Amino acid sequence: MSSPKVVAFQRRSPRFGTILVPIDGSALSLAGAFKALEFARRMDARIVVFHSIPRYQYPIYFGGIPFEYPSEADYEIQCRFIAQRYLDLVTRFGADMGVSVGARLEFNADPVLGILDAARHENCNLIYLGAHGRGGVSPLFLGNVAHKILTLAQIPVLLDRPAGDEVVRARTLMSQQDIEP
Repeated sequence: MSSPKVVAFQRRSPRFGTILVPIDGSALSLAGAFKALEFARRMDARIVVFHSIPRYQYPIYFGGIPFEYPSEADYEIQCRFIAQRYLDLVTRFGADMGVSVGARLEFNADPVLGILDAARHENCNLIYLGAHGRGGVSPLFLGNVAHKILTLAQIPVLLDRPAGDEVVRARTLMSQQDIEP
């Protein structure tokens, strides 16, 4: 059995020129994104912050479609508006730190495939994920998305668990900007 490959992090390394940072709108993912900005600043790298939105699904019930359900166009407009606020928050913080930040937003049936496709299209060299920190035995079990990305990614993946105070800071920033998790 071969030993795992260890990747050295070096400043100005072309190996980590562009870093994909997926966010899902949670305080945890935004805290991870803020840590990724600091990492990118130290590595002199560019960030692409990415948000994947589930595709519209018509609700089918035995009684038909509910009267108050949004149309596909309304759904897309609402989702874009909300997601853009998350992306803008990270972009502003990156600009304040002197980090080049691009934003990408896509509608995708599978967020994992969306993340991997975005990494490929943006020529990313690293995927930086904020991971859930759980106590007890559960740290052995990653979230479904993180596990699939680790399994399927063809580039290095860095899993980072933001500390509790970092998540609280992200939640506070979200509330100050009237952004709901």
